[in-house]
Amino acid sequence: MILPPPTYQTAGTPSLRALHTLRLPLLLLILLALSVGCRKDLQFTDDSGVTLEFSEDSVLFDTIFTTVGSVTKRFVARNTGDMAVKVDVALEGGSPSPFRINVDGASGISFTDVEILGGDSIFIFVEATLGPGGSDDPFIIEDHILFNTNGNDQEVLLTAWGQDAHFFYPDAGGGGLPKYSIIAGEDDDGNVICETVTWPNDKPYVIYGYGVVDSCSTLIIDPGVRVYVHGGGGLWIYRFGRIQALGQPDDRIAFQGDRLEPQYQDVPGQWERIWINDGAAGQDNEFRNCDIRNALVGIQCENFPYYPNAATSEAKLILDKVSIRGCSAAGLLSRNYRVTATNTLFADCGQYSVALTGGGQYDFNFITVANYWNVSGAIRNSPAFVMTNTYEDLINSVLQVREIFTSSFRNMIVEGGNTNEFLIELDPGNAADYTFRNCILRTDQPTNDTGPFPDQLTIWRNQNPGFTDVGAADFHLGSVNAFAVDKGFAGTGVFDDLDGDARDAAPDVGCYEFTP
Repeated sequence: MILPPPTYQTAGTPSLRALHTLRLPLLLLILLALSVGCRKDLQFTDDSGVTLEFSEDSVLFDTIFTTVGSVTKRFVARNTGDMAVKVDVALEGGSPSPFRINVDGASGISFTDVEILGGDSIFIFVEATLGPGGSDDPFIIEDHILFNTNGNDQEVLLTAWGQDAHFFYPDAGGGGLPKYSIIAGEDDDGNVICETVTWPNDKPYVIYGYGVVDSCSTLIIDPGVRVYVHGGGGLWIYRFGRIQALGQPDDRIAFQGDRLEPQYQDVPGQWERIWINDGAAGQDNEFRNCDIRNALVGIQCENFPYYPNAATSEAKLILDKVSIRGCSAAGLLSRNYRVTATNTLFADCGQYSVALTGGGQYDFNFITVANYWNVSGAIRNSPAFVMTNTYEDLINSVLQVREIFTSSFRNMIVEGGNTNEFLIELDPGNAADYTFRNCILRTDQPTNDTGPFPDQLTIWRNQNPGFTDVGAADFHLGSVNAFAVDKGFAGTGVFDDLDGDARDAAPDVGCYEFTP
Protein backbone atom coordinates (compact mmCIF):
# COMPACT_ATOMS: atom_id res chain seq x y z
CA MET A 1 0.00 0.00 0.00
CA ILE A 2 2.52 2.60 1.11
CA LEU A 3 6.21 2.51 0.47
CA PRO A 4 8.06 0.99 3.43
CA PRO A 5 10.75 2.98 5.09
CA PRO A 6 14.31 1.94 4.39
CA THR A 7 16.64 0.21 6.84
CA TYR A 8 18.83 2.13 9.27
CA GLN A 9 21.47 2.05 11.95
CA THR A 10 20.41 0.96 15.40
CA ALA A 11 22.79 2.42 17.91
CA GLY A 12 21.98 5.75 19.57
CA THR A 13 20.90 8.59 17.37
CA PRO A 14 23.68 8.93 14.83
CA SER A 15 23.60 11.42 11.99
CA LEU A 16 22.01 10.14 8.84
CA ARG A 17 25.31 10.23 6.96
CA ALA A 18 26.78 7.85 9.53
CA LEU A 19 24.23 5.39 9.10
CA HIS A 20 17.73 -3.19 -30.99
CA THR A 21 19.02 -2.90 -33.95
CA LEU A 22 15.96 -1.96 -36.11
CA ARG A 23 15.02 -4.16 -39.04
CA LEU A 24 12.56 -2.73 -41.56
CA PRO A 25 10.00 -5.26 -42.67
CA LEU A 26 10.08 -6.13 -46.32
CA LEU A 27 6.70 -4.51 -46.90
CA LEU A 28 7.87 -1.22 -45.40
CA LEU A 29 10.97 -1.22 -47.63
CA ILE A 30 8.75 -1.73 -50.66
CA LEU A 31 6.48 1.13 -49.60
CA LEU A 32 9.47 3.41 -49.10
CA ALA A 33 10.78 2.54 -52.53
CA LEU A 34 7.42 3.26 -54.10
CA SER A 35 7.15 6.59 -52.31
CA VAL A 36 10.58 7.67 -53.59
CA GLY A 37 9.60 6.65 -57.09
CA CYS A 38 6.47 8.73 -56.93
CA ARG A 39 8.40 11.86 -55.95
CA LYS A 40 9.80 12.18 -59.52
CA ASP A 41 6.52 13.73 -60.55
CA LEU A 42 6.17 15.97 -57.44
CA GLN A 43 5.48 19.59 -58.38
CA PHE A 44 6.41 22.50 -56.07
CA THR A 45 4.69 25.85 -56.30
CA ASP A 46 6.72 29.07 -56.38
CA ASP A 47 3.67 31.25 -55.75
CA SER A 48 4.74 34.12 -53.46
CA GLY A 49 1.25 34.29 -52.02
CA VAL A 50 1.48 30.88 -50.36
CA THR A 51 1.39 30.91 -46.57
CA LEU A 52 1.37 28.23 -43.90
CA GLU A 53 -1.31 27.69 -41.32
CA PHE A 54 -0.12 27.07 -37.74
CA SER A 55 -1.97 25.19 -35.01
CA GLU A 56 -0.47 27.68 -32.54
CA ASP A 57 0.76 31.20 -33.13
CA SER A 58 2.78 31.09 -29.91
CA VAL A 59 4.26 28.47 -27.58
CA LEU A 60 4.36 29.28 -23.87
CA PHE A 61 6.38 27.56 -21.12
CA ASP A 62 5.06 28.55 -17.69
CA THR A 63 7.04 28.22 -15.38
CA ILE A 64 10.50 26.71 -15.85
CA PHE A 65 13.10 26.47 -13.11
CA THR A 66 16.48 27.57 -14.36
CA THR A 67 18.92 24.83 -15.37
CA VAL A 68 16.05 22.31 -15.48
CA GLY A 69 14.79 21.30 -18.91
CA SER A 70 11.16 21.85 -19.82
CA VAL A 71 8.59 19.45 -21.14
CA THR A 72 8.43 19.09 -24.93
CA LYS A 73 5.68 21.02 -26.65
CA ARG A 74 4.63 20.77 -30.27
CA PHE A 75 2.64 22.55 -32.92
CA VAL A 76 1.73 21.87 -36.55
CA ALA A 77 2.63 23.83 -39.67
CA ARG A 78 0.11 23.02 -42.42
CA ASN A 79 0.23 23.61 -46.14
CA THR A 80 -3.41 24.30 -47.04
CA GLY A 81 -2.70 24.55 -50.77
CA ASP A 82 -2.99 21.83 -53.39
CA MET A 83 0.65 21.85 -54.45
CA ALA A 84 3.76 21.02 -52.46
CA VAL A 85 5.96 23.79 -51.07
CA LYS A 86 9.52 24.12 -49.85
CA VAL A 87 9.96 25.99 -46.58
CA ASP A 88 13.01 27.37 -44.80
CA VAL A 89 12.75 27.13 -41.02
CA ALA A 90 15.12 28.74 -38.51
CA LEU A 91 15.35 29.48 -34.80
CA GLU A 92 15.86 33.24 -34.75
CA GLY A 93 18.13 33.22 -31.68
CA GLY A 94 20.42 30.58 -33.15
CA SER A 95 22.74 28.50 -30.99
CA PRO A 96 22.72 30.86 -27.96
CA SER A 97 18.95 30.52 -27.67
CA PRO A 98 17.66 28.64 -24.63
CA PHE A 99 15.09 27.01 -26.91
CA ARG A 100 15.66 23.84 -28.96
CA ILE A 101 13.58 22.79 -31.95
CA ASN A 102 12.97 19.65 -33.94
CA VAL A 103 11.43 19.98 -37.38
CA ASP A 104 9.71 16.90 -38.71
CA GLY A 105 12.09 14.58 -36.88
CA ALA A 106 15.34 16.51 -37.32
CA SER A 107 17.00 18.58 -34.59
CA GLY A 108 18.87 21.80 -35.32
CA ILE A 109 18.60 25.57 -35.54
CA SER A 110 18.19 26.03 -39.32
CA PHE A 111 16.47 23.92 -41.97
CA THR A 112 16.42 24.51 -45.73
CA ASP A 113 13.88 23.31 -48.27
CA VAL A 114 11.64 21.46 -45.85
CA GLU A 115 9.03 19.86 -48.09
CA ILE A 116 5.34 19.91 -47.25
CA LEU A 117 2.94 18.23 -49.63
CA GLY A 118 -0.32 19.87 -50.62
CA GLY A 119 -2.85 19.52 -47.81
CA ASP A 120 -0.19 18.00 -45.57
CA SER A 121 1.62 19.23 -42.45
CA ILE A 122 4.79 18.87 -40.40
CA PHE A 123 5.33 18.74 -36.66
CA ILE A 124 7.62 21.20 -34.86
CA PHE A 125 8.75 20.22 -31.35
CA VAL A 126 10.08 22.80 -28.88
CA GLU A 127 11.97 22.50 -25.57
CA ALA A 128 13.64 25.05 -23.34
CA THR A 129 16.42 25.11 -20.75
CA LEU A 130 16.90 28.51 -19.14
CA GLY A 131 20.08 29.72 -17.54
CA PRO A 132 20.07 31.61 -14.22
CA GLY A 133 18.23 34.88 -14.50
CA GLY A 134 20.26 36.68 -11.87
CA SER A 135 17.10 37.71 -10.03
CA ASP A 136 14.85 36.31 -7.34
CA ASP A 137 11.85 37.42 -9.39
CA PRO A 138 10.42 35.50 -12.33
CA PHE A 139 11.68 36.61 -15.74
CA ILE A 140 10.63 36.18 -19.37
CA ILE A 141 12.67 34.83 -22.29
CA GLU A 142 11.42 35.12 -25.86
CA ASP A 143 12.51 33.84 -29.25
CA HIS A 144 10.87 33.12 -32.61
CA ILE A 145 10.74 30.28 -35.10
CA LEU A 146 10.96 31.84 -38.56
CA PHE A 147 9.30 30.35 -41.65
CA ASN A 148 9.99 31.48 -45.23
CA THR A 149 7.78 30.11 -47.98
CA ASN A 150 8.57 31.45 -51.45
CA GLY A 151 9.77 34.71 -49.96
CA ASN A 152 6.79 35.03 -47.61
CA ASP A 153 7.92 35.39 -43.95
CA GLN A 154 5.95 34.06 -40.97
CA GLU A 155 6.87 33.41 -37.36
CA VAL A 156 5.75 31.61 -34.21
CA LEU A 157 6.54 33.24 -30.87
CA LEU A 158 8.33 31.24 -28.17
CA THR A 159 7.95 32.47 -24.60
CA ALA A 160 9.27 30.99 -21.37
CA TRP A 161 8.69 32.21 -17.85
CA GLY A 162 11.83 31.47 -15.89
CA GLN A 163 12.38 31.24 -12.17
CA ASP A 164 15.66 30.92 -10.29
CA ALA A 165 15.50 28.58 -7.31
CA HIS A 166 17.46 27.04 -4.47
CA PHE A 167 18.26 23.51 -5.63
CA PHE A 168 19.04 20.49 -3.46
CA TYR A 169 20.55 17.52 -5.28
CA PRO A 170 21.24 14.17 -3.59
CA ASP A 171 24.85 13.39 -2.81
CA ALA A 172 24.38 10.34 -0.57
CA GLY A 173 22.20 7.30 -0.14
CA GLY A 174 22.19 3.64 -1.05
CA GLY A 175 22.53 0.66 1.24
CA GLY A 176 18.83 0.73 2.05
CA LEU A 177 18.61 4.52 2.22
CA PRO A 178 16.93 6.69 -0.39
CA LYS A 179 19.08 9.22 -2.21
CA TYR A 180 19.33 12.33 -0.09
CA SER A 181 21.11 15.56 0.72
CA ILE A 182 21.47 17.28 4.09
CA ILE A 183 19.51 20.53 4.44
CA ALA A 184 20.37 21.10 8.09
CA GLY A 185 22.88 19.26 10.30
CA GLU A 186 26.12 19.32 8.33
CA ASP A 187 28.81 21.92 7.63
CA ASP A 188 30.52 22.52 4.29
CA ASP A 189 33.14 19.91 5.08
CA GLY A 190 30.59 17.19 5.81
CA ASN A 191 30.96 17.35 9.59
CA VAL A 192 27.90 16.73 11.73
CA ILE A 193 26.66 19.86 13.51
CA CYS A 194 23.52 21.02 15.31
CA GLU A 195 22.14 24.06 13.57
CA THR A 196 19.03 26.05 12.72
CA VAL A 197 18.53 26.77 9.03
CA THR A 198 15.96 29.32 7.85
CA TRP A 199 14.46 29.37 4.37
CA PRO A 200 13.50 32.97 3.55
CA ASN A 201 10.93 33.76 0.92
CA ASP A 202 13.34 34.97 -1.74
CA LYS A 203 12.93 32.26 -4.39
CA PRO A 204 11.51 28.72 -4.55
CA TYR A 205 13.19 25.64 -3.11
CA VAL A 206 13.47 22.58 -5.35
CA ILE A 207 14.35 19.21 -3.83
CA TYR A 208 15.67 16.20 -5.75
CA GLY A 209 15.74 12.97 -3.77
CA TYR A 210 15.11 13.50 -0.06
CA GLY A 211 16.11 16.70 1.68
CA VAL A 212 17.06 15.80 5.27
CA VAL A 213 16.91 17.74 8.50
CA ASP A 214 19.35 15.74 10.61
CA SER A 215 19.25 15.01 14.35
CA CYS A 216 19.36 18.04 16.69
CA SER A 217 18.88 20.47 13.80
CA THR A 218 15.88 22.64 12.89
CA LEU A 219 14.50 23.90 9.58
CA ILE A 220 12.40 27.08 9.77
CA ILE A 221 10.37 27.95 6.67
CA ASP A 222 9.22 31.55 6.40
CA PRO A 223 5.77 32.68 5.21
CA GLY A 224 5.14 32.52 1.47
CA VAL A 225 7.86 29.98 0.66
CA ARG A 226 7.19 27.55 -2.21
CA VAL A 227 8.74 24.09 -1.89
CA TYR A 228 8.80 21.91 -5.02
CA VAL A 229 9.82 18.26 -4.89
CA HIS A 230 10.94 16.24 -7.89
CA GLY A 231 9.37 12.84 -8.50
CA GLY A 232 10.48 10.16 -6.03
CA GLY A 233 11.71 12.68 -3.48
CA GLY A 234 10.51 14.26 -0.29
CA LEU A 235 11.38 16.10 2.87
CA TRP A 236 12.71 13.97 5.73
CA ILE A 237 12.81 15.18 9.32
CA TYR A 238 15.14 12.56 10.78
CA ARG A 239 14.66 11.53 14.41
CA PHE A 240 15.21 14.41 16.83
CA GLY A 241 15.27 16.85 13.96
CA ARG A 242 12.59 19.51 13.72
CA ILE A 243 10.64 21.52 11.16
CA GLN A 244 8.65 24.72 11.67
CA ALA A 245 6.76 25.75 8.54
CA LEU A 246 5.18 28.98 9.75
CA GLY A 247 2.97 30.56 7.12
CA GLN A 248 0.46 33.35 7.56
CA PRO A 249 -3.22 33.45 6.50
CA ASP A 250 -2.39 35.80 3.63
CA ASP A 251 1.05 34.33 2.94
CA ARG A 252 0.79 30.57 2.98
CA ILE A 253 3.55 28.00 2.47
CA ALA A 254 3.17 25.45 -0.34
CA PHE A 255 4.61 21.95 -0.79
CA GLN A 256 4.03 20.27 -4.16
CA GLY A 257 5.64 18.53 -7.13
CA ASP A 258 7.98 20.42 -9.44
CA ARG A 259 5.89 20.00 -12.60
CA LEU A 260 4.24 23.39 -12.94
CA GLU A 261 2.39 22.94 -16.23
CA PRO A 262 -1.40 23.40 -15.83
CA GLN A 263 -2.08 19.76 -16.78
CA TYR A 264 -0.17 18.66 -13.65
CA GLN A 265 -2.12 20.87 -11.28
CA ASP A 266 -4.25 18.04 -9.94
CA VAL A 267 -2.19 14.95 -10.76
CA PRO A 268 -1.68 12.88 -7.57
CA GLY A 269 1.48 11.06 -6.53
CA GLN A 270 4.01 13.43 -8.14
CA TRP A 271 6.42 13.15 -5.19
CA GLU A 272 6.69 10.92 -2.14
CA ARG A 273 6.11 12.55 1.23
CA ILE A 274 7.03 14.74 4.16
CA TRP A 275 8.42 12.15 6.53
CA ILE A 276 8.73 12.99 10.25
CA ASN A 277 10.41 10.77 12.85
CA ASP A 278 10.26 10.82 16.64
CA GLY A 279 11.60 13.52 18.87
CA ALA A 280 11.74 14.77 22.45
CA ALA A 281 9.09 16.77 24.30
CA GLY A 282 9.12 20.39 23.18
CA GLN A 283 10.58 19.52 19.77
CA ASP A 284 7.21 19.75 18.08
CA ASN A 285 7.03 19.76 14.28
CA GLU A 286 4.71 22.57 13.20
CA PHE A 287 2.87 23.33 9.98
CA ARG A 288 0.78 26.51 10.12
CA ASN A 289 -1.02 28.03 7.14
CA CYS A 290 0.41 25.48 4.72
CA ASP A 291 -0.85 23.70 1.60
CA ILE A 292 0.44 20.21 0.79
CA ARG A 293 -0.72 18.59 -2.44
CA ASN A 294 -0.27 15.77 -4.91
CA ALA A 295 2.19 13.58 -2.99
CA LEU A 296 2.08 9.84 -2.38
CA VAL A 297 1.64 10.58 1.34
CA GLY A 298 1.17 14.19 2.45
CA ILE A 299 2.70 13.77 5.91
CA GLN A 300 3.90 10.48 7.39
CA CYS A 301 4.80 10.72 11.09
CA GLU A 302 6.18 7.78 13.05
CA ASN A 303 8.90 6.60 15.37
CA PHE A 304 12.04 5.78 13.45
CA PRO A 305 11.12 2.34 12.05
CA TYR A 306 14.26 0.63 13.28
CA TYR A 307 13.04 1.07 16.85
CA PRO A 308 9.65 -0.69 16.78
CA ASN A 309 9.47 -1.06 20.55
CA ALA A 310 10.20 2.57 21.33
CA ALA A 311 7.68 4.60 23.31
CA THR A 312 5.32 6.96 21.53
CA SER A 313 7.18 10.04 20.35
CA GLU A 314 7.08 12.86 22.87
CA ALA A 315 7.37 15.36 20.06
CA LYS A 316 4.06 16.26 18.41
CA LEU A 317 3.01 17.01 14.89
CA ILE A 318 1.02 20.25 15.02
CA LEU A 319 -1.24 21.19 12.08
CA ASP A 320 -2.97 24.56 12.15
CA LYS A 321 -4.88 25.90 9.14
CA VAL A 322 -3.38 23.28 6.84
CA SER A 323 -4.81 21.68 3.70
CA ILE A 324 -3.56 18.30 2.46
CA ARG A 325 -5.08 17.24 -0.86
CA GLY A 326 -4.74 14.98 -3.84
CA CYS A 327 -2.35 12.39 -2.40
CA SER A 328 -2.36 9.06 -4.18
CA ALA A 329 -2.14 6.98 -0.95
CA ALA A 330 -2.85 9.02 2.20
CA GLY A 331 -3.11 12.62 3.28
CA LEU A 332 -1.94 11.99 6.85
CA LEU A 333 -0.41 8.67 7.90
CA SER A 334 0.39 8.44 11.60
CA ARG A 335 2.01 5.42 13.25
CA ASN A 336 2.04 5.63 17.04
CA TYR A 337 2.50 9.41 17.03
CA ARG A 338 1.02 12.45 18.75
CA VAL A 339 -0.90 14.78 16.43
CA THR A 340 -2.73 18.02 17.15
CA ALA A 341 -4.77 19.33 14.22
CA THR A 342 -6.98 22.43 14.11
CA ASN A 343 -8.82 23.99 11.19
CA THR A 344 -7.37 21.46 8.80
CA LEU A 345 -8.65 19.95 5.53
CA PHE A 346 -7.77 16.43 4.39
CA ALA A 347 -9.26 15.90 0.94
CA ASP A 348 -9.41 13.59 -2.05
CA CYS A 349 -6.77 10.91 -1.52
CA GLY A 350 -6.41 7.57 -3.26
CA GLN A 351 -6.74 5.42 -0.12
CA TYR A 352 -7.14 7.24 3.19
CA SER A 353 -7.42 10.95 3.77
CA VAL A 354 -6.50 10.30 7.41
CA ALA A 355 -4.98 7.04 8.71
CA LEU A 356 -4.19 7.01 12.44
CA THR A 357 -2.54 3.66 13.10
CA GLY A 358 -0.60 1.93 15.83
CA GLY A 359 -2.03 3.88 18.74
CA GLY A 360 -0.76 7.37 19.58
CA GLN A 361 -2.51 10.46 20.88
CA TYR A 362 -4.73 12.82 18.91
CA ASP A 363 -6.41 16.16 19.40
CA PHE A 364 -8.51 17.07 16.34
CA ASN A 365 -10.72 20.16 16.34
CA PHE A 366 -12.63 21.77 13.46
CA ILE A 367 -11.52 19.26 10.86
CA THR A 368 -12.93 18.40 7.43
CA VAL A 369 -12.12 14.96 6.04
CA ALA A 370 -13.63 14.86 2.55
CA ASN A 371 -12.73 12.15 0.09
CA TYR A 372 -14.34 12.20 -3.33
CA TRP A 373 -11.35 10.64 -5.07
CA ASN A 374 -12.05 10.94 -8.77
CA VAL A 375 -9.08 9.79 -10.81
CA SER A 376 -9.94 8.05 -14.05
CA GLY A 377 -9.63 4.28 -13.77
CA ALA A 378 -8.83 4.36 -10.04
CA ILE A 379 -11.18 2.85 -7.47
CA ARG A 380 -10.98 3.69 -3.78
CA ASN A 381 -12.27 1.07 -1.34
CA SER A 382 -10.68 2.47 1.82
CA PRO A 383 -12.57 4.76 4.21
CA ALA A 384 -11.59 8.41 4.30
CA PHE A 385 -10.83 8.20 8.03
CA VAL A 386 -9.48 5.17 9.88
CA MET A 387 -8.12 4.77 13.41
CA THR A 388 -6.48 1.60 14.72
CA ASN A 389 -4.20 0.64 17.59
CA THR A 390 -2.16 -1.76 15.46
CA TYR A 391 0.52 -1.48 12.84
CA GLU A 392 2.91 -3.82 11.12
CA ASP A 393 6.42 -3.88 12.53
CA LEU A 394 8.43 -3.73 9.31
CA ILE A 395 11.64 -4.80 11.05
CA ASN A 396 10.36 -7.94 12.79
CA SER A 397 7.32 -8.59 10.56
CA VAL A 398 4.95 -8.77 13.53
CA LEU A 399 1.78 -6.90 14.44
CA GLN A 400 2.34 -4.24 17.09
CA VAL A 401 -0.54 -3.28 19.39
CA ARG A 402 -0.18 0.09 21.07
CA GLU A 403 -2.13 2.29 23.41
CA ILE A 404 -4.32 5.11 22.20
CA PHE A 405 -3.77 7.72 24.87
CA THR A 406 -6.54 10.15 25.81
CA SER A 407 -7.66 11.57 22.47
CA SER A 408 -10.38 13.98 21.43
CA PHE A 409 -12.13 14.56 18.10
CA ARG A 410 -14.46 17.56 18.04
CA ASN A 411 -16.28 19.54 15.38
CA MET A 412 -15.25 17.16 12.64
CA ILE A 413 -16.80 16.23 9.29
CA VAL A 414 -15.97 12.85 7.75
CA GLU A 415 -17.60 12.67 4.35
CA GLY A 416 -16.97 11.18 0.92
CA GLY A 417 -18.23 9.24 -2.04
CA ASN A 418 -18.33 5.79 -0.40
CA THR A 419 -21.00 4.34 1.85
CA ASN A 420 -18.61 4.00 4.77
CA GLU A 421 -15.98 6.71 5.20
CA PHE A 422 -15.37 6.32 8.95
CA LEU A 423 -13.80 3.25 10.52
CA ILE A 424 -12.41 2.44 13.98
CA GLU A 425 -10.73 -0.95 14.25
CA LEU A 426 -9.23 -1.89 17.61
CA ASP A 427 -7.36 -4.87 18.95
CA PRO A 428 -8.31 -5.45 22.61
CA GLY A 429 -4.65 -6.06 23.49
CA ASN A 430 -4.13 -2.48 24.62
CA ALA A 431 -6.03 0.48 26.04
CA ALA A 432 -7.86 2.94 23.80
CA ASP A 433 -9.20 6.18 25.30
CA TYR A 434 -10.90 8.49 22.80
CA THR A 435 -14.08 10.53 22.34
CA PHE A 436 -15.97 12.08 19.41
CA ARG A 437 -18.25 15.11 19.91
CA ASN A 438 -20.11 17.37 17.49
CA CYS A 439 -19.17 15.28 14.47
CA ILE A 440 -20.88 14.56 11.14
CA LEU A 441 -19.87 11.06 10.10
CA ARG A 442 -20.62 9.06 6.98
CA THR A 443 -20.51 5.52 8.33
CA ASP A 444 -22.30 2.24 8.66
CA GLN A 445 -20.33 1.55 11.83
CA PRO A 446 -22.39 1.77 15.05
CA THR A 447 -21.86 4.94 17.08
CA ASN A 448 -24.19 4.18 20.02
CA ASP A 449 -21.40 3.32 22.49
CA THR A 450 -21.46 6.21 24.95
CA GLY A 451 -17.85 5.60 25.88
CA PRO A 452 -16.28 6.95 22.66
CA PHE A 453 -19.49 8.81 21.73
CA PRO A 454 -20.60 10.27 25.07
CA ASP A 455 -23.07 12.81 23.68
CA GLN A 456 -25.31 10.92 21.29
CA LEU A 457 -27.14 14.09 20.32
CA THR A 458 -24.00 15.58 18.76
CA ILE A 459 -23.11 12.63 16.54
CA TRP A 460 -24.86 13.00 13.19
CA ARG A 461 -24.69 9.98 10.92
CA ASN A 462 -24.97 10.09 7.14
CA GLN A 463 -26.08 13.69 6.86
CA ASN A 464 -24.99 15.86 3.94
CA PRO A 465 -22.87 18.62 5.53
CA GLY A 466 -23.65 21.02 2.69
CA PHE A 467 -20.37 21.57 0.85
CA THR A 468 -20.30 24.30 -1.79
CA ASP A 469 -19.20 22.16 -4.75
CA VAL A 470 -17.90 18.62 -4.34
CA GLY A 471 -17.08 18.32 -8.06
CA ALA A 472 -14.86 21.37 -7.88
CA ALA A 473 -13.34 20.20 -4.56
CA ASP A 474 -14.71 23.27 -2.78
CA PHE A 475 -15.44 22.12 0.76
CA HIS A 476 -16.62 25.41 2.16
CA LEU A 477 -20.20 25.37 3.41
CA GLY A 478 -22.51 26.44 0.63
CA SER A 479 -25.31 28.23 2.44
CA VAL A 480 -26.61 29.32 5.79
CA ASN A 481 -28.93 26.30 5.61
CA ALA A 482 -26.09 23.77 5.26
CA PHE A 483 -26.44 21.00 7.83
CA ALA A 484 -23.03 21.70 9.42
CA VAL A 485 -23.88 25.33 10.20
CA ASP A 486 -24.15 26.20 13.93
CA LYS A 487 -23.66 22.61 15.08
CA GLY A 488 -20.16 22.98 16.47
CA PHE A 489 -19.03 23.18 20.09
CA ALA A 490 -17.69 26.61 20.93
CA GLY A 491 -15.72 26.03 24.10
CA THR A 492 -12.44 24.97 22.50
CA GLY A 493 -10.55 28.24 22.28
CA VAL A 494 -10.67 28.34 18.47
CA PHE A 495 -12.02 31.65 17.18
CA ASP A 496 -11.34 31.52 13.44
CA ASP A 497 -11.31 29.00 10.58
CA LEU A 498 -8.87 27.71 7.96
CA ASP A 499 -9.30 30.90 5.91
CA GLY A 500 -8.77 33.08 8.98
CA ASP A 501 -12.44 34.09 9.07
CA ALA A 502 -13.97 34.59 12.51
CA ARG A 503 -16.15 31.88 14.03
CA ASP A 504 -19.33 33.06 15.70
CA ALA A 505 -20.79 32.06 19.05
CA ALA A 506 -22.40 29.00 17.44
CA PRO A 507 -19.52 27.76 15.26
CA ASP A 508 -19.95 25.49 12.28
CA VAL A 509 -18.64 21.93 12.14
CA GLY A 510 -15.59 21.41 9.91
CA CYS A 511 -12.60 23.51 8.97
CA TYR A 512 -14.64 26.32 7.37
CA GLU A 513 -17.09 28.73 8.96
CA PHE A 514 -19.91 29.70 6.65
CA THR A 515 -19.59 33.32 5.51
CA PRO A 516 -22.36 34.91 3.40
